[in-house]
Amino acid sequence: MIQTNRPAPRFSLLAAAAAAVALAGAATDALAQVSQLQVRKLVRYSQVSASEVIPRPTETYWFQADVDGTNIAGITPPTISGPIDTASLGAQHNNGTLVYNAADAGWRWGTGARDFRTTSRSELDRIFGSGTYTFTVNGTSVPLTLSGDAYPNAPMVTLTGGRWADGAYVIDPAQPLTITTNAFAGYGTHLNDVICIFFRGTGFVGPERSVITNCPYRLQRASDVPGSSSMTVTVPPNSFAADEEYILSASFTAITESRNAAGLPGSSNTARYGAQTLVRVKSTTPVFAMTVTSNINAVSATASAAIQFRPQDVGTTASVYVFAVAPADLVRPAVAGSAFKVGTARATADGKDTSVACVLAQLNASGQLQAVSTSSLQAYVTGVLSSQGQAVSIMNGVPTVNVGGATFYVGYGTSSAAMISSGVNRSAVTVPGSRECRPQPPQKGWWWNPGESGRGYSIEVQGNNLFMATYLYDVSGRATWHVAAGPTSLDGSVFNGQLLSFGNGVTLTGPYRPNARLADAGPVTLTFDDADRGTLVWPGGTVAIQRFGFGTNGPATAALADQPESGWWWGGSGDDGRGFFIEWQGNQAFVAGYMYDAAGNPVWYVAQGAVSNAQSFAGSWMQFANGQSMNGAYRVPSMVNGNVAPLAIQFQGADAATLTLPSGTLPISRFRF
Repeated sequence: MIQTNRPAPRFSLLAAAAAAVALAGAATDALAQVSQLQVRKLVRYSQVSASEVIPRPTETYWFQADVDGTNIAGITPPTISGPIDTASLGAQHNNGTLVYNAADAGWRWGTGARDFRTTSRSELDRIFGSGTYTFTVNGTSVPLTLSGDAYPNAPMVTLTGGRWADGAYVIDPAQPLTITTNAFAGYGTHLNDVICIFFRGTGFVGPERSVITNCPYRLQRASDVPGSSSMTVTVPPNSFAADEEYILSASFTAITESRNAAGLPGSSNTARYGAQTLVRVKSTTPVFAMTVTSNINAVSATASAAIQFRPQDVGTTASVYVFAVAPADLVRPAVAGSAFKVGTARATADGKDTSVACVLAQLNASGQLQAVSTSSLQAYVTGVLSSQGQAVSIMNGVPTVNVGGATFYVGYGTSSAAMISSGVNRSAVTVPGSRECRPQPPQKGWWWNPGESGRGYSIEVQGNNLFMATYLYDVSGRATWHVAAGPTSLDGSVFNGQLLSFGNGVTLTGPYRPNARLADAGPVTLTFDDADRGTLVWPGGTVAIQRFGFGTNGPATAALADQPESGWWWGGSGDDGRGFFIEWQGNQAFVAGYMYDAAGNPVWYVAQGAVSNAQSFAGSWMQFANGQSMNGAYRVPSMVNGNVAPLAIQFQGADAATLTLPSGTLPISRFRF
């Protein structure tokens, strides 16, 4: 993306590489080992907070007919028959012949080898009825009966070791993560019942189990552990790669039939009903190391922390600060200046916003919270920062009623304002309350003010850093843009930076040419009430902003299968100075190109449209003009060219693609900052 005079970040291309294994004839048959046949009905859920599990909005109900094993790609394609409404399925049923899925290394139902998926349980049960399903594998028939509609209850997990933010659980990869499921209702009442927990994502380190268990991390069977209907797992420190996102899967499975087959020795063959809950887990390296000890009950709250200063800060003089973000109705007015607002408190019962603002505060000598500004925080201790770190008392027997719902932080810097601005602070503990202040970063994507259509903001947070662009118009009406980048603060909810301007770089149609830094456009501050609402303060004044919705259900629109990452993309150092912001909302994609015109002025183009799958996008670049400038009153922009040039993007994975421009093809990848 745009380079500044900041130290250049390190970039990595994490393109997925598919390895094709060629297996030849007689040798393949000799090595082939079928290890599992499975016919299953499954319900899928998403967990988006500590207490909220919801059905997946798409692909909620599944029918699966799977054949797994070792080196089985070359066997005669297996078949499945049973109480199936083949007329409704048409060609999708593939006459009952399974298709090999190389990514799963197994045979799957359907022409696409991806099983049957629908949003309606009644449709699932109508098309795939109760009764006996018969596999034919290597000439052996294996009947398995699905009956009783034994769908388990929805799994829900209690997570310890991180915090919930923007529908995901954020963890420090250097710390353990403890996962506890809720109770599996009916556990032990079927032929067998299984609780499974596993992760999907880049770089996860964990013990792997046999494919026969269909659970690659941790598994518990009622036949082995009959006395417990739940499971607790602690994932050791350093099991997750830093600054990656993972999917935690927790599933309950009721096995209703198991059958051996003489023609398939060693194969586990079962009929089962399942319920699976998926949780997004974000691994983020904290700005500094910290260990927190707390004892909080209904009467009193005590907490302390031991912090380790960053190596580059050891030996410098700074102050350590202990402070809170708390519901305003708990906080006494500021002694001087005005309190700094940081979002809105949320009710713990339903996770919805309340009318209570969250403000910056510190405990006074009486154990009550006092409002403060970013510059009026009182230091806990000041001195030369030691490699031994610093122990701090956060609360010492404070009445819980005085601090319920507050999140306490520890940070350090040359001043309190510098500590907040630089982001050298971490949340330590949240005191439970009926409504809580838990600052969180913004959702990645497009933002706008609905009353200022035509002007907007591309925002993404990665780890502890934010990168944004604002697209707007200059005083003459020409489309232009600025960018800002730097560390976030208060769990990603606050950003302070400079709006930077560039010129003379790569055009849409021309060869590479380096860009040049122009005069800065002024300071910018972003604060976020929650993941999809915030406030922008810049030379143009104060603007309320929110997520821009263009999918069926706006930003909440369910993702397509195999959807590439949303966010910033670029062509690498050989195309530096030009960048692309892509967001997906369901089957809709919205793309912007930030680059330069022939005269060297910064200019942006956009494209939007629907796709049939998430592996490719085609559209036309559009150009707008005569809209609102940074400092000017609102004016309606106009489209000056609806077809500047065609645009095509072919994705090779979640973070790699080929972009076709008028000047030729350009390999692009996700921009890591």
